[in-house]
Amino acid sequence: MVFAQFVAGLLAELPRKNGWTLAERAGHVTADRMQWLLHGSVWCADLLRDAVREYVVTHLGDPDASLVIIDTQAQKKVTKSVGVAYRHCGLTSDVPNCRTMVMLTYAIQTGHAFIDRRLYLPEEWTADQQRCREAGVPQDVGFATKPELASTTPEHARATHVPFSWVLADAGYGRDPQPDSPACAGRTGEVPLDPGRGNGPPPLARGERSRCRHLPFHRSLASSEPLSRSLPSRVG
Repeated sequence: MVFAQFVAGLLAELPRKNGWTLAERAGHVTADRMQWLLHGSVWCADLLRDAVREYVVTHLGDPDASLVIIDTQAQKKVTKSVGVAYRHCGLTSDVPNCRTMVMLTYAIQTGHAFIDRRLYLPEEWTADQQRCREAGVPQDVGFATKPELASTTPEHARATHVPFSWVLADAGYGRDPQPDSPACAGRTGEVPLDPGRGNGPPPLARGERSRCRHLPFHRSLASSEPLSRSLPSRVG
């Protein structure tokens, strides 16, 4: 129950989102239950990701769907959060202390939702074994560029039987020779994807593999509010 309330709070239009504001929205007297969910409970982020992906594929699954790769930043005021560093933030157009995540969105004409993510660890993190050890970063995790991280997400989508035809990314990824994964093999170029005008990508020819594309235009397609109501109250 608390987990579903937590997700619903994150999706809500709140001026500030923290343990107290999420608890107040859920009708709790104190923030104890929200804080316990974040700091005391045991749950697996990968299992949650899998649950979200299954929900999305069940409701939006389409062989002509597009996988959209984009990175996003979460600003932090602390130095201990894994991967935190001073990096350019597209939302604020400055260089705050933040964490960067490579996100994968599943998109069709009637809806879209995130289905996968990769946390970007800057070289200043991967070169500092003690810092990684204190933060709980596994020893086998090394440095990888954002395009390298991005190239693994279509492979994982294919391995988990996610139907799609296109892999799209913004210009920052297009300037890199990645992605080179088999799931993204094919031609590259720019596609002004506008479902409202009916000029989305054409279907794949028989036997043709998914094609990678830059995506200079993308429209928000639908609300993911129903997702919070479908998630289990306990995960992991």
